[in-house]
Amino acid sequence: MTNTNAKRTKLLLFFIFISFILTANFILYSIPILEPVPSGAVIGSILDFMIVIPLLAYFFIIRKRFSLKYMGVVIIAAYGAAYFIIPNEHFSQYSFLPYIVFLSEGLLILVELFIIYKVISKLPRLIRNYRSISNQDSLFQFNVRKTLQIHLPNNRLVAVFLTEVSMFYYSLFTWRRKANIQNGYSYTYHKKSSVNAVYIMLIHATVIESIGLHYFLHQWNEMASYILLFINVYAILYFLAEIHASRLTPFVLTTDRLLLQTGFSKSMDLPLAKIKEIKYYDGPEKLNKREMNNLFDARVIDFFQEKPQFEINLKEPQEVNFNYGIKKEVKRIILNVDDPEVFYQAVQKSIVKNETVSE
Repeated sequence: MTNTNAKRTKLLLFFIFISFILTANFILYSIPILEPVPSGAVIGSILDFMIVIPLLAYFFIIRKRFSLKYMGVVIIAAYGAAYFIIPNEHFSQYSFLPYIVFLSEGLLILVELFIIYKVISKLPRLIRNYRSISNQDSLFQFNVRKTLQIHLPNNRLVAVFLTEVSMFYYSLFTWRRKANIQNGYSYTYHKKSSVNAVYIMLIHATVIESIGLHYFLHQWNEMASYILLFINVYAILYFLAEIHASRLTPFVLTTDRLLLQTGFSKSMDLPLAKIKEIKYYDGPEKLNKREMNNLFDARVIDFFQEKPQFEINLKEPQEVNFNYGIKKEVKRIILNVDDPEVFYQAVQKSIVKNETVSE
């Protein structure tokens, strides 16, 4: 069984188990013939939502793939499901449940604070190393990742911390900055797309939703209204980060590497020696899921996604970095740039030159 099939099987089993738990509990409290519901059954339902569902999410989805930070989201979602399914006359008997949610969230926050402490304790060395790498260019995320790999290597929680820092940096502190590449040649990829319009539309929709839903949810459940408000503010910062990162992180071609960062959510540091060929893309306009499994789509989001201009085939699988420490190995790359012919000629010459030097 391939790795992709294994993931799909786990995801399918997870949804089967979750569907069974939700359906069984919904039937238990919805059919009059089953009333009165015994207290033991209520305790069983609470255990289903607060323990069984988070454990299933951990073993089938989160473990070895995502940060433990996502367990907090799972616990909150499970608590919300319990709140809606279990009638209030039963649910209110266990007033300690919100405290369990807060305690679990508090523990996850403590883990993040520990990571922050580790970073701060090494901050002087991190800053010195970052400055020596960056040379004041605008590839913030590449430079920070290199610095953290030197001092805090292979740490998933540090990768999550990098995502949070990058999001706040791009969304709040780069409004007046301009793209600045000190080492290599840069090629923009966003100017001929509608990526900014897409994210501005999403921000507009999120703001309207926040105002409307926060007002109505606040009247019904104050906690739920503030959770939704926090999620929406986070989403707005995320969209702003994508807008500014697309402007500040063009594709960069150096003497031995091709740096591909699309927005702030996905990036690839590709050695030229690993490139088999670059060619004009002649495949289908839409790729199926099987093709996407070993492919890095380095295009920005668009209202109407254009056909890729180029395809880069690799000699062996290379790693792509996504947010929150998620990684993927690919053998193909598709992308668009604003000045395609200049980019193609430059990369083609660099590949040939690199092969000549290596020989």
